[in-house]
Amino acid sequence: MSIMSPAERARERAVAIAVLADLALCGPFVAVAIWSGSLTMIADGVRGTLLICVGLVSYATLRNINRRRTGNFEYGTAKLEQAVSILIAMMLVVAACFIIYKIATKVPAASETGNAAYLATFFVTFNLFLNTAQMLSLRRAARDGASIIVVSQYRARIAKTIGSVVVVGCVALDQLAGDMMLSYWADIVGSTVVAVIMLTTTYGMLKEAMPDLLDRSLAEPMQMEINKVLAQFFDEYDDIIRVRSRRLGNGAEVEITLTFEGDRPFSQIAGILDRMRAALTQALPGAQIVLVPQPAGHHVMA
Repeated sequence: MSIMSPAERARERAVAIAVLADLALCGPFVAVAIWSGSLTMIADGVRGTLLICVGLVSYATLRNINRRRTGNFEYGTAKLEQAVSILIAMMLVVAACFIIYKIATKVPAASETGNAAYLATFFVTFNLFLNTAQMLSLRRAARDGASIIVVSQYRARIAKTIGSVVVVGCVALDQLAGDMMLSYWADIVGSTVVAVIMLTTTYGMLKEAMPDLLDRSLAEPMQMEINKVLAQFFDEYDDIIRVRSRRLGNGAEVEITLTFEGDRPFSQIAGILDRMRAALTQALPGAQIVLVPQPAGHHVMA
């Protein structure tokens, strides 16, 4: 059973609380949005609902990563995290397209101030405070940049919070102004801003996630550092079966498969691996190091 570090627990808790808070507000928010007829609020509700779905996937993925349950993935956890980031981006595109369609088909209509208008204003204001609180929580969890999932959730929450500021102003004008054209343009402006923010967020997330989703070799100086460590421990292992390395954001991911003579005790092999991992971590700060021991004579297909 894997023991999580305090930082991993904090990251997992921050994402869980953010998703649960969104879930609690989602139903009433969408219901009031439909009742009030505010396109801006409906757009924000659609975006929020889609991000909840992705947030649940992100949380489940983060739990598996923290518990080291990634054996079904061919090469570490980084690709998995980047794939989730791309999923978030794609869902934002879907939401933005829906909003643009509704903007194009909207026509001015008389608006009345009533219970629906007051509730709509209350819910978007409450949603702004909720998003701000969750943004600050995710900021603390994402500060070390160790989890791409948490960083992606934090950036998505920033966009959502900024959008919520605009939504509050536009929904208040739309629902409470009592002027048909003012309400119409407030709704159009609010919806457009929400769509632009989502597309901008999507671009940033895809720009960062796509290159790292593809395997990229480490720069030669970093490969030399790996070779130096392998040479340093040359007399302590039998053979090198495979060395795989690639860039991972600002760091690296390194997987080395080594063979050891079968008569060596496990405690001795574990000690060698621990020292080698420490040396690699010192040579490549921030790198994710995976060392795989195999018995001598055992060959692995690359």
